[in-house]
Formats: sequence, structure tokens, C-alpha cells
Amino acid sequence: MGMKIKKDWHLLAAVLIVITSTTFIGCNRAEPNAVMPGAKFERQGDLVVIPEQSSLRDRLKFVTVSADKIQSQLSAPAVVEADPQKYASIFPPLSGHLTKLHVQLGDSVTNGQLLASLESPDFFTAQDNYVKAKSVEELTRRALTRQRELLTNKVAAQKDVEQAVSDYESAKSDFDTASQQLLAYGFNPETDKLGQPLRVYSPLTGQVVDMASAHGEYRNDVTMPLMTVADLSTIWLTASVQEKDLRYLTKGQEISATLTAYPGEKINGAILFIGDMVDSDIRVAKVRIAVANLQTRFKPGMFATVNFLGYPEPQIKVPTTVIVQSGESSFVFEQIKPWVLQPRKVTTGSQLGDETIVTRGLDAGASVLVKEGVLFQ
Repeated sequence: MGMKIKKDWHLLAAVLIVITSTTFIGCNRAEPNAVMPGAKFERQGDLVVIPEQSSLRDRLKFVTVSADKIQSQLSAPAVVEADPQKYASIFPPLSGHLTKLHVQLGDSVTNGQLLASLESPDFFTAQDNYVKAKSVEELTRRALTRQRELLTNKVAAQKDVEQAVSDYESAKSDFDTASQQLLAYGFNPETDKLGQPLRVYSPLTGQVVDMASAHGEYRNDVTMPLMTVADLSTIWLTASVQEKDLRYLTKGQEISATLTAYPGEKINGAILFIGDMVDSDIRVAKVRIAVANLQTRFKPGMFATVNFLGYPEPQIKVPTTVIVQSGESSFVFEQIKPWVLQPRKVTTGSQLGDETIVTRGLDAGASVLVKEGVLFQ
């Protein structure tokens, strides 16, 4: 009797264990995508669902996207340069002794003003050649005139006249060559006094911005400038624009710029020229802007930042906090249904204060999560 009762208890205990296990498992099995009590959010594929009882509903804020007319901006580093057509390095045409400098560094000069005088053996030789060539030209011209008169009076033969013509034309050619050589040195033999030293004149109106010579020097290297003259009333801002941004620029497009030397001052201008060549190493092209510089405050070599102003056009603009970064990609979370979010991959443009331009991936009218998007990555 005792053995039977003991076996019945063992059987009852086994049944109770099976029943208890089955009940426990049944209580913890959830339906697919079911919302668990107290859950903050759940995923359904790539969607994020915020349950009704989730505390996140009190934290999450949304904004409706709109398309506003925005004047886009593109910034690029730049440097101040002199206008090449108003900038001249002054070279001596011949070697010689620098007897006098007629200007000093910083002096204002006009086109054709005397800058320096040199005593050059080659220049004196050129003057001497001119004097000799002129004498021969005059002599052969008189001889030709005499032979023609003799031919008219039937005293000279035709061949004598032809020889006189040949002699004169040869002498005239030598004379013209000697004259042109002096003119190339800035000396007019018809008006300037022979025997004077070689004179160097300014080719433009401006200022002496660099001086590389001194009184009494002997200059035997004609490739080394005596000085530099520049008209800096107009300067160039030369910006280095990346290859990928060139499509946004056109000639005449407005710009604003700031110089490192004058950080609080804004300079306005327009694109004068967009370079036809792209640097193969750094992938940038030169974009030049002409800027008035009447007080010559802007010096060649100064650094600047140029902001290119685009034409106003409708663009999607969102608070920057909307954008979520994932690796090299940008996303926003769009509310496609109440409290149902879908990640959207977007392409961003320039940043304007605390807002960012979205160029692709988002339409006007969309409701997007303002912040806290990192919670759903």
C-alpha cells in the first residue's frame, strides 16, 4: 500500500512539472511585431514604430519640410593679385652703369616718366652707328639726285643712275635699321639729343611697388629687373575653386569677400574670368574677380575668402539636427504615418547658420524628426 502511494505522488509531481512548464512558455511567447508593455519603440523591417504607451512620444518633435527661395553660397580661398595688364617689371634693355635713379620706392609715376639712366657702351655704339648710317644715306641720296640730273641733260648713262639707286637703297636700309634700333631702346634720334645716356621710362601709370637697384650699380644681367611699377587702383581676387563646384559659377555672378587683414569688412564684386584649366594635382581652377582698390589698402599677396552668391531658387532647408550621419551617408527620419518613422537617405548641400540644404532625397511637405534620430540607428 505504501509503495503505491509513493508511485502516485511521483506521477502527480511529473504531471505538475509538465503543466507548469507549458504554462510558463505560453505566457512568454509574443506575436510577431507585437508591442510589449513599456517598450519605447520597435522595428518593423526598416520602419520604426513608437508605441502609444512609449515615453518617447513626449520627447520626439517633428517639423514639416518646406521649399524656400534660397540664395546659395559657395566659399573658396583666394589671394589678392595685381592686374597683369597694369603690372610691369622694368628691365634695362642693355647692360651698363646705373648713373641715376629718378624715382624711389613708393613714388607715383605716370606713363612715359623717366625712371633710370644708364651709361651703356652698346647704346653709345648704336648711336654712333646711327650717325654713320645717316651720313651715308645723305651722301648717296645727293649722288642719286646728281646722276638723275646728269641723265636728264644727257651727260650720264642710265647704268650710272641705276648704280646710284642701288647705293642709295642700301644706305637707306642701313639707316632705317640704325634708327629702329635706337627707337627700341626708347631713344628717338629725331628729337632726343645724341650722346646722352640710355634712359628707361615707365610703360604705365602707377606706383613703384618694388625697387631692386641702387645708384652706381653696374647692371650686366638684363634679365634682372631694376624695379616694378604697378597700378593697384584695381586688383584681382584670385579664388581656387574645386573642380566639382565649377558648374555653379558663371561670368558676371555676384560675390562677397573678406580679407584676413580686414575681417569685419565685406567686399563686393562680380566674376571677371573663370579659368579654362584645372590643376591636375589639386583639382582646382582659378576664378578671378576685379575689385576697386582706390586707397590701395588691398595688397598683392593678401589672403581672402570669396563667397560666390547663386541665384535664388526653391530649395529644401531643414534644421541641421534633423540630419543623422551613418558612415559617409546622411539620413533623416520621415514620419510617414502617425508615430511611424522611415529613414530616408539624403544628399546635403551648404549649411546656413543652424540649417542645412537638402539637395536630394526629401520632398516639401514631409514631416521629419527634428532630433533624437541617433536613437534609431
